[in-house]
Amino acid sequence: MSRHANQPFPSAPFGLLLVEGGDERAVCEAVAGRSIWTGLTCWHGSGRNDLPALAALAASDPNFRFARSVGLVLDAEDNVAEAHTIASKAFAALGESGPPKHGQLSGSARPVGAFFAPDGVSPGCIETLCRQAVSNTSLSACVDALVVCAGSPHALQARADKGWLRAYLGMCADPGLRFHQALSQASGIDPAHAAFDPLRRFLQAL
Repeated sequence: MSRHANQPFPSAPFGLLLVEGGDERAVCEAVAGRSIWTGLTCWHGSGRNDLPALAALAASDPNFRFARSVGLVLDAEDNVAEAHTIASKAFAALGESGPPKHGQLSGSARPVGAFFAPDGVSPGCIETLCRQAVSNTSLSACVDALVVCAGSPHALQARADKGWLRAYLGMCADPGLRFHQALSQASGIDPAHAAFDPLRRFLQAL
């Protein structure tokens, strides 16, 4: 994993955000808002399994000493315990041994915390939150009916939510939108929606 895919650390205090992928980064930026985001430095990997190595790379950077706090954002997917294990390995790479507590910052050297999308205990992903925050309720009901008509093909929650969101966005004005691009569309996903409030509070605390 190369540090060149992510921005250099500043030589002044900053909040460090480590996320599993570019989609999560885009959602966090939209949900946090400009005033919060400008105080954060965000590095992303290519999946949640990258986070321990990404954390180790961050900790080895000379300017890591300026990080006032570190937050991780990753999907629970359909194995919440595995997500917690991944976060614990990332914590260890950062010099923290305590178990991660969803949405909370703690630690001896600097505050460290993890946010497990969607809510820390349920299976799912960042798309689960996006699904709750779609703007067009009539279209949402149509997609619900489509899923039932299709025989609810996805048994796993994360897959079901990802499939549902793709179907919803495919019926929007621009069917080629990725879900994070729809955060800026009137009929897409509302980043100010209450479904994102716990994530927003986590980002504000960094």
